[in-house]
Amino acid sequence: MMASNKVVLALVAAAVVAAACVLGTAEARGLGKLGRLVISGVVPCNTGSLIDIATSPVFPNADVELRCAGKVVAGATTSTNGTFSMELDMTSAVAAFIGGCTLVVDTPLVKCNADLTDVGSLVSYLQGPLTRLLGGIFHLFPAGFSFHARRA
Repeated sequence: MMASNKVVLALVAAAVVAAACVLGTAEARGLGKLGRLVISGVVPCNTGSLIDIATSPVFPNADVELRCAGKVVAGATTSTNGTFSMELDMTSAVAAFIGGCTLVVDTPLVKCNADLTDVGSLVSYLQGPLTRLLGGIFHLFPAGFSFHARRA
């Protein structure tokens, strides 16, 4: 499953780079930006690998970061129903895709469930349809959050 996510991410990166090459001259002439990248989803309050969002409670007020090549490039805070949405312009997103991005939630799980005292982060790769560049908006979603324990 992880390999297929990496293949999809590589294909998305190739599509974005191709779009940047084709549309880059228009932007250079001041004819407009390439579009926007919107990343949205739900953060679960649970531990484990590939946490099932349908059976897990949600994580309200969690800080979600988009990290590419170890650098935070965007962020959002989940609502009371655990949803988040963040936006980047596609010009910045090209570099983001090439850098290999993940969504990371470092907010301690004890903040959403007092019984979850494990220390670590929720992490998810990104996924999305390759052909959905409609109206200049490209949507991506979490591929599934997994809990990564912090090593001492």
